[in-house]
Amino acid sequence: MVLNFFKWYRGGSPALRTPLLFLHGLGGTGRIWRPIAAGLEEEVPCFAPDQRGHGQSRPVPSGEELHFHALDYAQDLIELLDREHLEHVHLVGHSMGVRSALALCSLAPDRIKSLLAVDIGISSAWGGGIGEPLAGFIQQLPRSFPDRTTMRDHLFSQCPDPAIAQYLSAVAQLRAGPPDHWEFPFDHEALVRTIRQAHEAPIGEWLRKTLQQGIPCIFLRGADSRVWLKPDYEAQKAEYAHPLLQFEEWENCGHGLPFEQRARFTEALRSLTDPCQQ
Repeated sequence: MVLNFFKWYRGGSPALRTPLLFLHGLGGTGRIWRPIAAGLEEEVPCFAPDQRGHGQSRPVPSGEELHFHALDYAQDLIELLDREHLEHVHLVGHSMGVRSALALCSLAPDRIKSLLAVDIGISSAWGGGIGEPLAGFIQQLPRSFPDRTTMRDHLFSQCPDPAIAQYLSAVAQLRAGPPDHWEFPFDHEALVRTIRQAHEAPIGEWLRKTLQQGIPCIFLRGADSRVWLKPDYEAQKAEYAHPLLQFEEWENCGHGLPFEQRARFTEALRSLTDPCQQ
């Protein structure tokens, strides 16, 4: 499908640095990356699509309503790369976006310079085992709320993970009425199907193949994360050890690492795209 996307770049033309392709997590949109791109847009082109079923990449085309496997997301991204004439990109994925990124690496490794993956387990149960509770929560989540306070009260009392509740609160949008109301920038059923198809994505296998293709990867975990649990992180750090794979655990943040540690994360991306470092 044709994805809506955001592009931020105020540098010279042509760009001297390989573009960054930001992939948001479940329930987000490309716009969530704007504060991070603001610190980079004078140096490197930043692309941030709304993935299928999210943001303005709705509705999903007729006949594809059941297609929410990571490979479906990746095929959309290949079409975006082709349409925007992006021969190579650095991938930045958060949570669900990591699955999309690794699926893209599996389909088009020759177009990927590097992967920065944020807070998702490589071979453990999705979301530290909260996948099905989260699917049930999304299924029952009201489409809109009359005010932000009511919405936040519901999210933080019902969501199985406070970090995800915070994330959903951040991406919610105010719609002018009458009456005014708060709503979420995603298709609820698309999210439920994405969660339930997540176990079909062999991200460990894709990661190994990505490394075999010579693509350097960095996996970041927020020390307070409830999505990528500490025991899983330590076990996978040992299991997937490779010269091109770097693991880092950042203190004072959780699943929202890119946004909770914005300055440090932006600097990491600046180093990643620096031609002198490649």
